[in-house]
Amino acid sequence: MSSPYHIGLYALVQHHGNYLMVRQAASTLPPGPYGLPGAALVGEVGGGVAELHLRRKLLSQLGLSVGEFTLSGSHTLRTSDGDVLLNLILGTDYNSGVPNPQQGVIMEMQWCSLSDLQARGDVPEWLLNAVRSYQEHLSATSSAGRNQGRSILKWGR
Repeated sequence: MSSPYHIGLYALVQHHGNYLMVRQAASTLPPGPYGLPGAALVGEVGGGVAELHLRRKLLSQLGLSVGEFTLSGSHTLRTSDGDVLLNLILGTDYNSGVPNPQQGVIMEMQWCSLSDLQARGDVPEWLLNAVRSYQEHLSATSSAGRNQGRSILKWGR
């Protein structure tokens, strides 16, 4: 008999070199001092359903609008019930909105730089790796734009 699996979608939102960290009332991410906004994927099959679902969650949970998504990390874990959880971390840039955490869902939020997260010593490696991966993506994207003689316009930079 196979175990059921669940897919969690979480956003690594970047703004001016800082990343949005939250503590949710319920999450499929491993417990710890930091987490990311998002939720389990529930939706119909179709193009872009994961990204649309995550955009809706960010808007409803935090009041934020974000840019394009880039896969920045993933990890799996097995619960004590035997369920397998696959969590996808999608990096993105903050576009607009005034942070307004949804009461009862987001318990705490803060913006942290990679160096702040590394200095703490209690941030899980999967989260640090996702931040590093997204920073590498941003650096490569920025370099490609300069090499082509065009700048990449991103709000808030």
